[in-house]
Amino acid sequence: MGRWTIGPALALTASISVSVIGTHAEAASRPDPVAVLKRQLNGHGGVRESSVYRIVWGPKKDHVTSRSRAVYEFGSRGIMAMDLRYSKFSPGDSRSIVFQDRAYGWERDHPDYLPLGKSWILETKKNDLYLACGQIRLSDPATLRHVLATTAVKRPAGVYDGTRTTLYEGSTTIGELYRLNPRLQVGDFEKPVGQYASYSKLPVKWRLWLGTDQLIRRCQTRYDEPDSPWNVKDRSLKTADVRFSGWGDPIDIKPPPAELVATRDELVFSDEG
Repeated sequence: MGRWTIGPALALTASISVSVIGTHAEAASRPDPVAVLKRQLNGHGGVRESSVYRIVWGPKKDHVTSRSRAVYEFGSRGIMAMDLRYSKFSPGDSRSIVFQDRAYGWERDHPDYLPLGKSWILETKKNDLYLACGQIRLSDPATLRHVLATTAVKRPAGVYDGTRTTLYEGSTTIGELYRLNPRLQVGDFEKPVGQYASYSKLPVKWRLWLGTDQLIRRCQTRYDEPDSPWNVKDRSLKTADVRFSGWGDPIDIKPPPAELVATRDELVFSDEG
């Protein structure tokens, strides 16, 4: 407020009033990121995603990195389909085409149990489709609202997907994220309750880049967890870097050709072993 101390008291009062009114008007006219994303997911084309996930552990900083690209199709019931491709993922390149009621899987090195001429495996089941960045489920309105409410730093940032962005930074905890998303897992696919309750206090540091339209263009998370509740000395650092582009692009995800798809009962397993 120091910059307003020059001049008569009347001018000071007027300046503050105009400043406050202008700030409130700007805030009122600025779209809500949660509402914008919710509206976008409700049948407005789709979005493209590129992700880099990395885990680092041990004194020698051993690490594994996975890279993937995905395309999402939106519809009247939210995210209707996803086409996900891993370019660096053990045991090799893979692809998944997932709908709300079924999923198709493909691997470059076709498993021996696939029938001759088949390259895809069909699984018929309900699937939970969502946009995620590390431990944060971005497409869940309550989670996104909570994350933005923990913002500690906000500043202008670079251009992503052709739009200038604003960078938001903050930190939340595994416990808060689990409260909003009960499917969240820690460690070796455990929930942060019971024996793993101590994990609920672990911080999750995050960064979000929002475009001028308030849609997410980039997200980063950083999360450090112990190997187990009984071994807190050895730890793993998990980071995620996810970029989104082409919000609203017309996306039409198709299943693979039927003649290339094998159902579970068509798989041929060897009796050996």
